[in-house]
Amino acid sequence: MTRTQHPNPDALCCDEMRAALEMNCETHDDPFECPDCLIGYNEGLNQFALIVHDGGRDVVLIRHCPWCGTALNSAA
Repeated sequence: MTRTQHPNPDALCCDEMRAALEMNCETHDDPFECPDCLIGYNEGLNQFALIVHDGGRDVVLIRHCPWCGTALNSAA
């Protein structure tokens, strides 16, 4: 079953961002554990971030979509 990290995937800026926030991994439930997950979303803070896969929970906050350049605060 496909799950998304974002509460309203239809409001996201582009298909690539929607796909990046989908959780399709059968092995990992946590995006920080799945090497295929590149983008994380924190609903409480309404922030998007690149996941740093270093074994921890580090991220690099992003303000614009890496694919289409849309400001992410307007896509939430």
